[in-house]
Amino acid sequence: MLLVVAAVIGCGGRGPRDTPPEQSEEPAQVGALEPGSDDSSDGSQAAEAEPTQRDLEQFMARFEREAAEPAPPPGPEQAGECPGRSDRDRGVGVVISPLHPAKGQPVRILAATLDGEEPLALRIEAEGKPVEVEAEHRVGVPASTVARFSPTRSGRHQVVVGRDGTGLRCVSFVVRERPFKDDSVVDLATVWDNQRAWTAAEEALYSAWVRELFAGPVDRDLAWKALSEVTSDHERNLLHNHLGRDEDHRSSGLELVPDCADTPYFLRAYWAYKRGLPFGFRKCSRGKGRPPNCFDLRTNLDSPDRRPHWLDPDPAVAPPDPLPQGAAVPTHNEEIEYFFRRTIGWGVHTGNGRTAFGDSESDLYPVALDRRGLRPGIVYADPYGHILVLVELVAPRGSQPGILFAVDGQPDGSITRKRFWEGNFLWNQSDPSLGGSGFKAFRPLTITGDPGHQTLMQVSDETLAGLRDYGDVSDMQRELSPTQFYDLMERLITPGVRSPFAAQAELIAALAEAARVRVTSVNNGLDHHKKHPDEPVEMPWGHSVFETSGAWENFSTPARDLRLLIAVDVVLGFADKVRRNPEAFGFDPAADPALFEQTLRYLEQQRELLLADPAHAISYTRSDGSAWQLGLDQIVARARAFEAAYNPNDCPEVRWGAPEDSEEAKTCNRRAPDDQQIKMRYYRVWFAERRRPARGDEGPEIPELAEQRAAEQQ
Repeated sequence: MLLVVAAVIGCGGRGPRDTPPEQSEEPAQVGALEPGSDDSSDGSQAAEAEPTQRDLEQFMARFEREAAEPAPPPGPEQAGECPGRSDRDRGVGVVISPLHPAKGQPVRILAATLDGEEPLALRIEAEGKPVEVEAEHRVGVPASTVARFSPTRSGRHQVVVGRDGTGLRCVSFVVRERPFKDDSVVDLATVWDNQRAWTAAEEALYSAWVRELFAGPVDRDLAWKALSEVTSDHERNLLHNHLGRDEDHRSSGLELVPDCADTPYFLRAYWAYKRGLPFGFRKCSRGKGRPPNCFDLRTNLDSPDRRPHWLDPDPAVAPPDPLPQGAAVPTHNEEIEYFFRRTIGWGVHTGNGRTAFGDSESDLYPVALDRRGLRPGIVYADPYGHILVLVELVAPRGSQPGILFAVDGQPDGSITRKRFWEGNFLWNQSDPSLGGSGFKAFRPLTITGDPGHQTLMQVSDETLAGLRDYGDVSDMQRELSPTQFYDLMERLITPGVRSPFAAQAELIAALAEAARVRVTSVNNGLDHHKKHPDEPVEMPWGHSVFETSGAWENFSTPARDLRLLIAVDVVLGFADKVRRNPEAFGFDPAADPALFEQTLRYLEQQRELLLADPAHAISYTRSDGSAWQLGLDQIVARARAFEAAYNPNDCPEVRWGAPEDSEEAKTCNRRAPDDQQIKMRYYRVWFAERRRPARGDEGPEIPELAEQRAAEQQ
């Protein structure tokens, strides 16, 4: 695995040199091979005949393994009989949605557990007779089953969940004769009340819900304009309109638009709201030269933030005099949407995820790196301020490696699914000032006090370690080097010996994914320029290039481009990784050195073919509106250009590295202001060295702009 000691990216010492890199400098190699190069030192390979593509295909066939046929899903009879109260498995959770099912309307039933990865059998009965349903079973962590049906009769129904003919859990529910609509008046004393507590069963349900929410074919790019586009999809969201308030209506329901730091909190709060569970978060510092620390806890039992024109429905509360314009009692949806937008959206940031290991005054706790620790809903906080949420661990099949998927929010509110690899999940535990990064789970909240006077408390690490439902707290991640971390992750995602050719193909697919996502970002900047042609986006100074707000945050791509450069290095350095770690790929170079060297040569040939594959090409929009296609091999060859291609004031041709005076560059009609180009020339060192500046790093001195900076600081 390519060692990345310090790299990038957030949802923000001066460089080693204070003079700007000259345009004639050679690109930083970072131990990588250029496409088509040969790193052999003895020259003997040059005399060998160049292998053909047919030779490559025949050689790769040695590493192919047939995928085992999946086991048939369990039938409803394997759910067994409803267990007695004392025999029920408290680790199995069941949720019926909507909360008040009605005859003739779709009902969704989710059963899940963190105990064992075998599938769960599920049966629904009405008056003691099985009901025909559509069921989908998922193995892994959690094991879950989703059943869908439309009741043809009202009355009591029963869900039985089990394994291998043994009943584990059963739940009864009543189907109404007519659809339910919640016409209750909002209560502004709390955001919502608690009806249940967090348990292992509830965590399993939450995890399974997140997985279904973002599920999709592994070979398809998944992206949405906002989280509410996902929650309003009744096929994806198992809690769609769960409360009968039209809360997930596509046009009039909750509008949920989180950025990267908000996304895990929006998901957790959404589930907690629908299920009547405790939810809370702390106000935290961002950390500057030290890990972030957190203080006040805000929960769903606190009074909600209010818009100025809202009236309290409580008759004991006198209305303001005079009444504000548009005065009205808010609806449930208005109250909740404002809680997401204002309370959570303004209350959390990336510092919440980077609190130090062992700090229990925090929202998240570090988990052990095992399959349970990689379940959907787990949060990944990288050391430089980016946040992702795991959504699915896809098991390997045959010689195809496993895939760990996550989603993240962007400054424009969009949500994108991404796969785990070094280019997306950055690692650096060597600098304690960055805080405690890595995989973390939400800290459960416990209810204390009497009804009507309840408060919520977050559970400490020490207490969590002793709980049967939450024994996964661990600080094992704090000691891992980048190589140890990435090697461990690969073993968890793809256990056993891996095919080097399948692994390299997966890396190149991930690089292509990063390039495609960048197309949208650059196009967003082009659209912004068209709307504001005479308003250049202001470029910040120093580390704020990576971490700021406003138009620069929305339309520049320094963090994304640094990730892309790291991704290029990982792909070009993969053969070197196999050379350093042959055992992981089933090789013993001492026993058969010729086979090993031949494999390395074929890996380089495969890399070149995949990079040139038209299926991996991207198409971007030039300044005149025409489309221009770039192969992935061209993007890799332009790596040096991407060290200064993040400025939204530059034309798209420059942002995609078009060579000067080329046919591609002829349509370019604008460049970033001169002072911004000077800044980028000095800041280029960060990208050339593949490192993100620490928060507070003012960057190298720029003599040409000293007077301008002094004036701006006054």
